[in-house]
Amino acid sequence: MKIINRMHPTARLSGAGLLLAPALALGLVGCSVESDSDASTDRAANSPAVVDRYRGPTVHDFTIWRPYVAINEFPIDPDEILATAFAAELVPGDDPVMIMPLHPALQQPDPIVNRDAAQAARSGVTKIMVSEAFGASDAMRQLRQIVEFNEAGEPDVDRWTRDLVAVSTGALARGLRSLQFATETADVGDTVWMATAVYAGASPSRVAHQATVLRIADDGRMEYRFANSRLSLQASAGAPLLDDEGHVVGVHLAEPGNEDNTDEQPKAGVFGFGVSAGEILRAWGVEPAAGGQDETTAE
Repeated sequence: MKIINRMHPTARLSGAGLLLAPALALGLVGCSVESDSDASTDRAANSPAVVDRYRGPTVHDFTIWRPYVAINEFPIDPDEILATAFAAELVPGDDPVMIMPLHPALQQPDPIVNRDAAQAARSGVTKIMVSEAFGASDAMRQLRQIVEFNEAGEPDVDRWTRDLVAVSTGALARGLRSLQFATETADVGDTVWMATAVYAGASPSRVAHQATVLRIADDGRMEYRFANSRLSLQASAGAPLLDDEGHVVGVHLAEPGNEDNTDEQPKAGVFGFGVSAGEILRAWGVEPAAGGQDETTAE
């Protein structure tokens, strides 16, 4: 695979020492005095602020990030958080890359699946900045090199993987913790964990959010239902889907549209869909069992 420098060499964010406060989910719960202690206890038990003990995988600081991508006429707004990114080793032992989605930067609700549309978006990228998602650092850091892969399979077929880009972390690699891709694929009924900081519906300390896999299609599309029916999925596109051991089994892309619901009555709950890790590695021509040899070359 070949590293292509898509970034303008003189591109910089305006202003010196730009910092970004982490956007974490803060649920506000109203307080009132109740004479009936039993009623107060019952209401507290059902409050969104009362959450069960976290039982998910360990997610270290400097693993989950917020990406800021400037594409064509869509500049970076440092006050607007649109997506999630994560650091991962495509092959164990290789240098990590930052994986992130394209469609939020274009202000589109749906992932980019068409080859020509994806190429146009990638070629229009002028700047990529990232900041740590959970507040371990509020500094924004610039990434410069998009990794280009020789896409496997039929080129004219729409693919969920085209919405994702891998970006070389460069010097940032020394200061981050990376995830590894799972060696086994997820299956229907399995538990997965979407790792990101959410805007609402969960405690800020909750680093990953439980879901159950409902369907996996032949094209790698994964569909799942979250255990938390109050969860907000704002800015969650690009979040890794982890197994119980913390390995990447997929990447979250979006909420299903109404057309994805075949039932006459909408189902209750929060649903999401993404692409499986196996499809990502297959489409990018990556062989996890090949070891730590780095085949990238910089221009």
